[in-house]
Amino acid sequence: MLVKPNLLMKKRPEDAVTTHPAVVQATVEIIKEKANKVIIADSPGGPYTKKRLESIYQTAGIKDIEKLENVFLNYDTSYKDLNVENTAFKKLSLISPYFESHGIVNLPKLKTHQMAVYTGAVKNLFGLVPGGQKAEMHFRFQDVRRFMEMLLEILTVAKPMLNIMDGIVAMEGEGPSAGKPKKLGILLISEDAIALDYVACKIIGLDIKDVPLLEVAKEKGLLNPDEIEIVGERIEDVAPSSFELVLRPEISFVKGRLPHFLASFLDGFLSPKPVFDKNICIGCAECFNACPAQAIEMKSRKAYVDLKKCIRCYCCHELCPAKAIKIKRSFLFEKILR
Repeated sequence: MLVKPNLLMKKRPEDAVTTHPAVVQATVEIIKEKANKVIIADSPGGPYTKKRLESIYQTAGIKDIEKLENVFLNYDTSYKDLNVENTAFKKLSLISPYFESHGIVNLPKLKTHQMAVYTGAVKNLFGLVPGGQKAEMHFRFQDVRRFMEMLLEILTVAKPMLNIMDGIVAMEGEGPSAGKPKKLGILLISEDAIALDYVACKIIGLDIKDVPLLEVAKEKGLLNPDEIEIVGERIEDVAPSSFELVLRPEISFVKGRLPHFLASFLDGFLSPKPVFDKNICIGCAECFNACPAQAIEMKSRKAYVDLKKCIRCYCCHELCPAKAIKIKRSFLFEKILR
């Protein structure tokens, strides 16, 4: 059995970036009673190396789980190609533990996301794609809508048996790594990853129209809110009084309403851009190594971005350990169009 937590980067449990080790261990303890072997695996952001995995396991509090009988942390950084029909891929690269397991238990973290607005059960499965391949897919599927379609296609391939979302301490604001921990005190469990994401979004105050993933899923007939049965607490009883969200990145009001060349210009002008604070930058080159568009260069141990090359995937913001990168919109958007 493969247990797939969110292990985005080297962060402590209290930072609310990764799935809390207590949630991972509790899940594993139950699963291992019926599974002969449990593998905990993820492909974090950035390079997919054994050294990086070891560091993340240790810092995220996952390392001690390895002491449990018949439970193994994955250190194998190889991957295999899977022939996939009726998708945009034709061939999809996935980490080796996927092929060694009889099923997946998906353990996402409830967080905001600069590109996707929200990240949860469906997006967590993107971590089955090995590091370098993720960068390639970001570059290939630059349009937000097309990226969401790609994530839904991965879901149809992965088919997790169960999804357990860690919303005990979620992340609000500049997620998925630079935001603020937000105590919600909830665990969400569902066999349906899309339904789980819908309910999680309702709890934090997001509608389908606010979240590109849910919007695309509904259009494709994969999400029907009327068919979702909620067992346990009511949404209104667990919803926080406030939750800091990110604005939807797509400037949809210009698409389809203006000539293509003008819409493209305005979209590029109005869309959010990464801004690097050189005073905070520690010169670690995480952004440089992760950028799928190769739009970042290092000068005198500081990162510089070429916005003409930038594809607005915000991987740099996602993986910056120093929180030196902010996502900012144009003055026109902030003061007039917002």
